[in-house]
Amino acid sequence: MTDAMRELVARAKLDTVTAADLPPRADEILAAGWVREEDGAWVLAALRRTYSGRRAAFDDLTGYEAAVNGRAVYDLDLPRHGDRAAVLLRRAYALCRAVLGQVQAIPDSPVVTALITVSMSFTEDPEWVGSQNFWAHHEGEPPYLEIEEGSGAELLMSMSSRSPASSAPE
Repeated sequence: MTDAMRELVARAKLDTVTAADLPPRADEILAAGWVREEDGAWVLAALRRTYSGRRAAFDDLTGYEAAVNGRAVYDLDLPRHGDRAAVLLRRAYALCRAVLGQVQAIPDSPVVTALITVSMSFTEDPEWVGSQNFWAHHEGEPPYLEIEEGSGAELLMSMSSRSPASSAPE
């Protein structure tokens, strides 16, 4: 986790996140669950249905999974002012925790990593936006992204399904 994200985590009070923090429409993602595709890719079924890219555009499973399983944090109902960044982080964290819990419950599932990003938009009138991506660990493939500890300005945090304490941010 970057230092900038650590500051946001403290404000967001992630230890108090509950299902009430799930973003609108999260129930669709959770109800559809995970699917293992024929080539070994692990994707969230609801996100796969709305993904418009092509599998052939990717040389590896990891990049494909991160693309299919990556979406913005729902924010259309949030005001532009206040601690919008903290609310975005709470929503992303709640969804990531639930999604990682689901994959962990599947027998013989791989370790899955979630990446949460919170940043300022590149629009004329910038505002805080967030995203989350998920990818499985595949032998012989590097991770989609590794976060270096330090004082970078980027607000990045990863979580993993590798242990029962998967809700602990890294």
